[in-house]
Amino acid sequence: MAALRAGRPVLVGGGTEYDVVLPAALAEPRWTAWTVRHTSGVLCAPLRAERAGALGLPPMVHDNQDPRSPRYTVSVDAAHGVTTGISATDRARTARVLADPASGPADLIRPGHLLPLTVHADGVVGRPEHAEAGVDLCRLAGFPPVALTARLVGEGVGTAGDEDVALLAARHDLPVIQIPELVEHRLRFGDGERGRVTRVTNARLPTVHGQLDAVGYRDEVTGAEHIALVGRPRTSVPLVAVHAECITGDIVKTTHCDCARRIAESAAVIAQEGGVLVYLRRPGARVLDALDGHTWTTADAGAAGAIVADLGYRSVRLLTGPATALQLARPDLTVLAVQNRPVSSLT
Repeated sequence: MAALRAGRPVLVGGGTEYDVVLPAALAEPRWTAWTVRHTSGVLCAPLRAERAGALGLPPMVHDNQDPRSPRYTVSVDAAHGVTTGISATDRARTARVLADPASGPADLIRPGHLLPLTVHADGVVGRPEHAEAGVDLCRLAGFPPVALTARLVGEGVGTAGDEDVALLAARHDLPVIQIPELVEHRLRFGDGERGRVTRVTNARLPTVHGQLDAVGYRDEVTGAEHIALVGRPRTSVPLVAVHAECITGDIVKTTHCDCARRIAESAAVIAQEGGVLVYLRRPGARVLDALDGHTWTTADAGAAGAIVADLGYRSVRLLTGPATALQLARPDLTVLAVQNRPVSSLT
């Protein structure tokens, strides 16, 4: 983030395909010219579809036959402050116009020398490609979600691979980011604009274990509705339990898994000792998926950690379950220990 906020490039990708990524809002001639020298020279400007619509940028073609489906719009130049449009100075100017929230259709000329392309609405979570990575990085760095990108080329005839990029990054002191790393960051911490989860409702809930506070959350990555059952804290380092939705176990009480027993025991412990039970729902899960076993995901860990942190906890003890201490921990949440506390030991 420090490099992007200083207007310096980040090298993004993996394997044999890497892009130079700059925030379009800070595009200036020096680094734009550097990008042209080390890439194919074809400069793109990934942006959101709604931004393209606001700028009057229709698709380049209506029948996209590219199997990787890059969504190019018509090419553009800035309407003012440029000469031929092809120089690094001119293309940097055009990139800044695309990123400027005050710009409109009249601020651009079509066709031009910069290629905008629209990205998936969910960024790298929905489509883990270079264009989405560029927009997500700009957003995470606090800039308008418009990037300036180009594909790196190697010393030979092909695109730059891991070794080429490592040497280039070391020579120019530039950070390298793998797209899967960015996907994991998004799943754990959100998109940089909204929180990872949003609190939407709360109620006092009587249960067989005692009174609990029920707090509802909307997952800003998956769209799921999660719930946190909160017992009144009795210690400075409360207990936390995490449970993933299991219809066959929670409702049908199948003997194929012990989900029903574990959630009942966790609720009893939380009611007695204080803390929180996080119940995670999974949109799109099939009813019988649990028969094939549960898989704990990065999205689950990100949502659970964000919920616990939103409730104001900074240090917790984790009850044995699907989440590990390392998965739940965040910069604002410390997991001090893992507790194996069946309810039978408390009665």
